[in-house]
Amino acid sequence: MEGLVSSVKSQLSESRVRRSAPRASTGLHILECSDQGRWNNFVRTSPDSTVCHLHAWKKVIEQAYGHRTFYLTATDESGIQGVLPLVLTRSPLFGTHLTSMPYLDYGGILADHDTAKRALLERAREIAVAEKATLNLRYREEPGLGLPTSPGRVTMLLELGSSEAELWARLPSERRNRIRKGRTNGLVASFHGQEGLRAFFHVFARNMRDLGSPVHALEFFQSILEHMNEQATILLVRDGQRTIGAAMCLFYRETMSIPWVSSLRSHFHRCPNQILYWEAMRYGVANGYRLLDFGRSARGDGTFEAKRQWGSHPHELHWTYQSLESGKPAQPSHNRATVMRLWRRLPVPLATVMGPWIRKGLPS
Repeated sequence: MEGLVSSVKSQLSESRVRRSAPRASTGLHILECSDQGRWNNFVRTSPDSTVCHLHAWKKVIEQAYGHRTFYLTATDESGIQGVLPLVLTRSPLFGTHLTSMPYLDYGGILADHDTAKRALLERAREIAVAEKATLNLRYREEPGLGLPTSPGRVTMLLELGSSEAELWARLPSERRNRIRKGRTNGLVASFHGQEGLRAFFHVFARNMRDLGSPVHALEFFQSILEHMNEQATILLVRDGQRTIGAAMCLFYRETMSIPWVSSLRSHFHRCPNQILYWEAMRYGVANGYRLLDFGRSARGDGTFEAKRQWGSHPHELHWTYQSLESGKPAQPSHNRATVMRLWRRLPVPLATVMGPWIRKGLPS
């Protein structure tokens, strides 16, 4: 894993040298960009870009939740020099946040040079002040902006390797045994588009209630499948005709990520999670992806340990947090814990109806 990460960082460093040649700072303008093609052309050639930077998220978030978005570009006479996707969320429970990107792990400033980076940051601060919002920028790597960072979050990365046989041999024996058990129990995994959405959501909504977390709107996932095209798919695990495990997978460059995954607790003994993750890994290897991103966790918590048991390694996330409002604090620390504690007591149908109203204002 360390060899792969070092190799990737070396490639990114070489790419930065090519892209970071000094440019004149005169004539740099910060503009809002609605041109998906121009935006994505810049993103796809940026060494630090992630799936979270793609322009499609603007449509996803506006369509699903109606949030105001600010897709900022730093532009001069030669074209786009940097981009910053921002989303404004307001909630009576969780305050007002200007985030890049809410609901996702990454999405901070991409820029060819420091001048563009600083100009985008300054404009983001201006918007945050005007909206009385807390500014949150999320990075996979240290951004070098001198901003306060909220510590403790990591994403778990697993090197997939070049063959299924090699990957299988690297798995801990306990994981292999559970995969075998799931197969013996007759569990079958399959990949789907929109036709798998409701089966996915049925499992996901119940699991989120059990975890005490308000669920995303069905329309959020529907919009992802609609606008992300080939970069999003649904993975289902079935026991006969019943779906007992489900995930939404995202794809970008060399990475396959699984930000939303759930299984029915009543079927844990049948090992649906193990079948789900193993089939995701097999798919990744077969389609040329080098890394599986399990998504974020806090060091030492249950999800951290569960992901680590697959042989994945923690990669520190850099989430900057800057409170720019002079009045009431934007995020009272007690509110979220109170909501989570009460949420587990709700009937699933009620939690599924109420969840999106709360979840839309919770940017994490």
